[in-house]
Amino acid sequence: MHVMRTRIVVLLLSVFLLSGFPLATAAGESLQADPATELLNPIGRLAAVDNRLFYKSFQGDLPDAGKQTTSGYVFEPVIPFALPNGKRLALRFSLPMTFSTPAYRLDNDEYADWLIRQRADVLGDDGTWIEGHGHLDDITYDLAYGDTRDDGLFWMVGLAGVLPTSQDGSVERDQYLLGPEFAIGKTYDWGIVGVWGKQLVDVATSTRRETQRPVDWNTNETRLRLIFAYDLGNDWQIVSTPEFLYDWEGVGGNKMLVPLGGGAAKTFSIGRVPVRASLEGYYYAVSPDAFGPEWQLNFSLTPVISAWSLD
Repeated sequence: MHVMRTRIVVLLLSVFLLSGFPLATAAGESLQADPATELLNPIGRLAAVDNRLFYKSFQGDLPDAGKQTTSGYVFEPVIPFALPNGKRLALRFSLPMTFSTPAYRLDNDEYADWLIRQRADVLGDDGTWIEGHGHLDDITYDLAYGDTRDDGLFWMVGLAGVLPTSQDGSVERDQYLLGPEFAIGKTYDWGIVGVWGKQLVDVATSTRRETQRPVDWNTNETRLRLIFAYDLGNDWQIVSTPEFLYDWEGVGGNKMLVPLGGGAAKTFSIGRVPVRASLEGYYYAVSPDAFGPEWQLNFSLTPVISAWSLD
């Protein structure tokens, strides 16, 4: 199984490298767009690689829930393609590496945060927390079609999915997830405003579950990300990109996550390569009662690797 996961990762990286570099912007060529704003556009014209570090603390009614934390690194390339009709096709995938993930152990079974949301009404208080090892988490991907008009209005529709590549048996979901996604918004001289949503449901189960704990759970999640940036001048921006979640399989007060917050971003150049750095912090005003995130801190560094002109 580990060989299969490695092949999936190698395949995705190969597609990224072979697709991106032949079309890379030539030295000295103008990007013809504001990289800071364009990188927040989910159907934008810039190919880039987002490198994101995150730290998250938790809260909840389960014993010692407030002592749990997690952190990790996400490698997320995006590759836009210009189509003959003037629209764009965007391929994006995320390879998350989690350094540690808490799981609640009870009666020889282990419960990750998403499973706690579904079983909170039957979980007792006599469990203990375990800290998962560093591992590759589930790979997410999406393929979208859309456009950014001359007046700044952008729209996007596509297909999003999740591959069961997690290497930690304590927290892995072992399901293939799939569903539609959309985005709509507008870019302005001063920044960008938009919304990006997706609906994910389980469509198949990993075959390795034949010899492990059977998958007796379902997945049905709605995710909605707000996109906002305001230019302050001198390549600085105020930014906010919270992602809300509604878990239709959650029980009681364990369905919704609502983070509030934001941060700052700065665009600069390393040689001829534009790079966007951002630092954002979020407080979860709404979080699952039993166990859910309370604070999250994100730091990202995103170099632009190429650009396509649709002119």
